Amino acid sequence: MIIGGDNEQLAGYIGRKFSSQGELREDVHIDLNNPHMVTVCGKRGSGKSHTLGVFMEELMSLPRMVQDNLSGLVVDAMGIYWSLQVETQSKDALSDWDLTPEEYPITVYYPAGLEDRYEDVSEYFHEGFELYPSELTLDDWFYVLDIDETQAQAGLLAQIIEEVEEEFGQYYGLHDVIERVERSEESANIKEALLRRLEKADSWGVFSSTGNTIDEIVKGGEFVVLDLSGAGALPWNLRTLLTGILARKAYNERSFERSREEVARIRGADSEIDFPLVWLFLDEAHLFAPSGQTVPSTEPLVEWVRQGRRPGLSVVMATQQPGALDSRILSQCDTVVIHRLTAGQDSDAVGDKVSELHDTNALSHYMENIPKDPGYAYVMNDSGEKMVPVKIRPRRSWHAGGSAKLEEFL
Repeated sequence: MIIGGDNEQLAGYIGRKFSSQGELREDVHIDLNNPHMVTVCGKRGSGKSHTLGVFMEELMSLPRMVQDNLSGLVVDAMGIYWSLQVETQSKDALSDWDLTPEEYPITVYYPAGLEDRYEDVSEYFHEGFELYPSELTLDDWFYVLDIDETQAQAGLLAQIIEEVEEEFGQYYGLHDVIERVERSEESANIKEALLRRLEKADSWGVFSSTGNTIDEIVKGGEFVVLDLSGAGALPWNLRTLLTGILARKAYNERSFERSREEVARIRGADSEIDFPLVWLFLDEAHLFAPSGQTVPSTEPLVEWVRQGRRPGLSVVMATQQPGALDSRILSQCDTVVIHRLTAGQDSDAVGDKVSELHDTNALSHYMENIPKDPGYAYVMNDSGEKMVPVKIRPRRSWHAGGSAKLEEFL
């Protein structure tokens, strides 16, 4: 069966249906032809990151002509999806599913200024990326530097940013900002406090006067992993800020490209895609669009799920706390993959989504019947009329999301 569509050639193999006794039955595929907004939820250790990896593998297994006009963009805040490049060592598990191990051609980017940290693993972490400081608004700078707009530092920073933009336009670096702060006639204590923050931001290795543009990172036919873990060096507020900038720029590029494609179709002309359709992957999604508060990535992600279908933008988000995810995002998702959840706020949030779409049993009914082993889930899609019980298939590539155990050292 195919969930959410009917095109067999453009559907991804995600697993098999399981019975109430846990027996595995018919194969289950999920539609990859149409844009989809997917939420994968479940308690810790239930298999969410594994499921995201399966979606990624299936997108990279589509026909070549499709892949050439498609890009996968993985915002990897935990540093685990680089392992798509390595075939799994669990070959026995794959044989029962008529699958073979596979390594996938991806490009892994990391903050360019942290190159020395990645030197020993450069065969798996390929290129450094940087953004222009001018990509950040003044409010972005206040957020990422943890400065209140009422502080004296905020006024000094606003003045300096205005000066460097007048002199350099888009192409200035943090060193230009730091140099002007040092030359400022502001009082020493205010200057020193701001300089400490700016020097810390410079140490992250993300901002440069020779930054990357979005079309240099997101290209048709390529699957990109942005390692925002930064080898543990990047704070969460910077990760959410970078995600917001990338999502906003990709949305804008793709929206205009879609208009250009439609004009070409009206004229009866062939249209070559200059900016590909994008599948965005995001783990720990509740940290990038939290309920009850706004971070820099919130509104770009809300816009993505609300308006992304027309330009061909999809998203697959995973969270162990769906109750802590912005309700505007969960309400716009057309597909929900529900691993094991326990009672409470998270179960209630997903239960409301189930009730909204289907006149069906309460979520607790399904949780009582789901096996406790990782990888079992119920899949619900707007176009269907029921919850589909699915055992997610094994990964063909290495899954680096497992917990570290002492037995690994024996």
